[in-house]
Amino acid sequence: MLSTATGAPIANDMKSMKIILHRSQSRSVLGEHYLTAFKDAVELYVVSAYLTEWDWEIKLTPACKRFRCIIGKDFGITRKSACMDVLRWLPASRKADFLVADTIVGFHPKAVIWRTAKGQAFMLVGSSNLSRAAFEGNVEANVLVPISEKAFEEAKDWIEWIEDRSVPVSEDWLDQYVEAVRNPGGSGKRMPARKEKSPVVTFKLPRPSKTADRLRVRRKQLEAYAKQRNGLIRLFRRAASGSITNTQFFDELPQYWSMEKGSRLQGKGWERTGKHADFQELAASFVAILDANKRDRDDVVRVELDHLDARGNSARKAFLSEMLCLRFPNDYPVLNDPVHRFLRLNRFTAPRGSSEGAMYIDLAKKLRMALRANPNYPAKNLAELDLLIWASSDYNPNA
Repeated sequence: MLSTATGAPIANDMKSMKIILHRSQSRSVLGEHYLTAFKDAVELYVVSAYLTEWDWEIKLTPACKRFRCIIGKDFGITRKSACMDVLRWLPASRKADFLVADTIVGFHPKAVIWRTAKGQAFMLVGSSNLSRAAFEGNVEANVLVPISEKAFEEAKDWIEWIEDRSVPVSEDWLDQYVEAVRNPGGSGKRMPARKEKSPVVTFKLPRPSKTADRLRVRRKQLEAYAKQRNGLIRLFRRAASGSITNTQFFDELPQYWSMEKGSRLQGKGWERTGKHADFQELAASFVAILDANKRDRDDVVRVELDHLDARGNSARKAFLSEMLCLRFPNDYPVLNDPVHRFLRLNRFTAPRGSSEGAMYIDLAKKLRMALRANPNYPAKNLAELDLLIWASSDYNPNA
């Protein structure tokens, strides 16, 4: 059974609960529980209304398969310096896992939710934000409680809802974010900024000429792919299992994916650079992504792209990203220069030092948010948005 004040180890009793009451001018045990969560978790979710400091002593275990840290930006209380500390603290492959609830007004949760390798799940929730003051100086009340598998799944659903309305924190986002001004009285306290109803970053989506005609073409391509999808996926599974060679995969590919079939999005050129790729290796990654459940798919995509990058697989960008866009048009974009240029023009690129997989997930999340923020926009998924970006003279100098 857990004690109520001493910070004793967590017991297996699911009815146990620890109340953490902190008085000012005393050292809290709260920080120790944060350290334990980061050290033991294989799944870890941190949500905090504000971020004013970051504790560099926290170490995220490499065994953590899924991590999200989501902060709020209401009133401008979150500090840019603290966010930069998190970006420097995160490994390259995790930089897209640090998000801000940019489109949620009234984001005020303060919780850490995690599961260990032993299957135990816990929630630490209360009045404390992630700050040194919460651990040392403030008067705070928090509760640490084991939770059931059902409760943990409900918490993950809640996190997923928040994540869908959040964007990765990057240097570009921070450049546009406005902090609250400090109290001119010199007390060190900060005066609240005006509460914004709109997100920090707003997207100006391209509207090229003949938009409706262009979208009809793209939708026909997606329909053509849908007719070939089962055969194409069987081809990938055969390559992933080693049943066919790389050459056989490349030779059979046009039966299902080609301009003649009408199922290909990109133009010519890939054949020259991708012909000699290790398609068995790439197919194994694609099959792992296909077989992942929707909730975990972003993490699997990130891991597999980083693996293919480390292996130097030449088909991992244009070809694999098109396969992802065709199969999951709502979730994943085609990797191309006009799309990257679109984000740069919106001043919203990936954090510096991101791995290839993290950069792709960052791109996907930001393009998803661009469409979510513009519900009346004619393109309804990332495959359609890709075509309009390409067709726009603002983003395609060859248009």
